Amino acid sequence: MTKLYIGRKSGKRRVVVLTISALKLTSLVALVGCSPSASSDPGTGGSAGTSAGTGSQSGGSAGTSNGGTAGSAGEFECTSNAAPGPLVDVPAGAFIMGCNADVDDECVDDEMPMHTVTVAAFDIERTEVTQEAYAACVTDGDCEPPSCAWNCDDVDAPATCINIAQAQDYCAWAGRRLPSEAEWEKAARGADGLKYPWGNDEPDCTLANMAGCGDQAMAVGSLPDGASPYGAFDMAGNMVEMVADWYDAAYYAESPNVDPTGPASGDRYGGRGGGFRSDATWQRTSKRDWYDLEDAGASLGFRCVQ
Repeated sequence: MTKLYIGRKSGKRRVVVLTISALKLTSLVALVGCSPSASSDPGTGGSAGTSAGTGSQSGGSAGTSNGGTAGSAGEFECTSNAAPGPLVDVPAGAFIMGCNADVDDECVDDEMPMHTVTVAAFDIERTEVTQEAYAACVTDGDCEPPSCAWNCDDVDAPATCINIAQAQDYCAWAGRRLPSEAEWEKAARGADGLKYPWGNDEPDCTLANMAGCGDQAMAVGSLPDGASPYGAFDMAGNMVEMVADWYDAAYYAESPNVDPTGPASGDRYGGRGGGFRSDATWQRTSKRDWYDLEDAGASLGFRCVQ
């Protein structure tokens, strides 16, 4: 029996333990080579590749691969001694969470009601975790390799084909953790309920790497004009980002207004921010998505906080 720890692990905040008896670790990850000839195979995470904004029925906008089966067998060859990525400060205080109908006409049920949430100060990584940074954790023996092949020369590419257990292992190695959904949303939109990280103007390919903008991940931080109010890059587009909270479509109706950490239990976790395969509606800062524990794929990534 394997235990995965979902959510915060320190301080006064709740630790939620998921016990998995039916999930075999061998289905979570596979050792793979680093040849650029192998690629990730989009699969069935949530309702993978969906483009319509339909709330709790629409999860899996990343187009994930299911269970770490992509790539070629063999040893993972990427090595690194890189340090974890730099952080930006997000101050303590209140912010508007959920869909802001004053600036957004695409609200769906799981983004409602809009509510005011106060979070403690935290730091969030400026970019999504890179291949170079994740490879350092693998090199140190603290992380499992990704489930698809990487080009080891693409050091600034976002780490792909990583499931949530692997993301948690990386953040722990870095002395960090996955963000709560509330922390992620504040870092993405600031205090004032912005529709997108950069403001309320609709996205284009200079602001977010989304569907129709090249159909592949970019090096992290490639679109600085799309940065959030705190200077975090790619919080819309490039990679859908994992958060620590369990997903519950109705959670906002009952969530605490100070440092919420998500439902006490669940069977799928939240994803935020839209990816390079996701349409514009998924790039909205209030848009919620969900994934299964084994999901990994070419446009599902993460960043850590501390």
